[in-house]
Amino acid sequence: MQLTFKKLKMKIRARAVIVKDGKILLIKRTKPGIVYWVIPGGGVERGEEDRDALIREGKEELGVNIEVKELLMEMDSKKPETKGQKERFYLCEIKSGKIGSGNGPEFERDSVYIGQYDIEWRDIIDLKFINLKPAEIRDLIRNKYN
Repeated sequence: MQLTFKKLKMKIRARAVIVKDGKILLIKRTKPGIVYWVIPGGGVERGEEDRDALIREGKEELGVNIEVKELLMEMDSKKPETKGQKERFYLCEIKSGKIGSGNGPEFERDSVYIGQYDIEWRDIIDLKFINLKPAEIRDLIRNKYN
């Protein structure tokens, strides 16, 4: 009996850290019983580079064109539903577009996404008071920009 193994590709999630004038652009997630904030971004699709995924996610989630500057942090995902995945956080800059005009699946009626997505600029100094996930990127941003 011969065993064959499929090569498993690690799923990557790319996130766009967008900072301007002492504020950071976040997505406020409101689900039944919990409110938290996340860095915009999402899964890197097969055949995509992180940079391409961030540009696509910027348009879908935010409605803007972004430029990817540098990798700030890479870590293992801590969310149970994305266990085994890597999360990469990149410093990005908005080049054009209108925040809030995204058309991704998060904003479609009757999508599989639960809860509400609200795009907000938050003062970096106030990050210690909000539930930004993951805490590691929250702390890195606070230390880098305060």
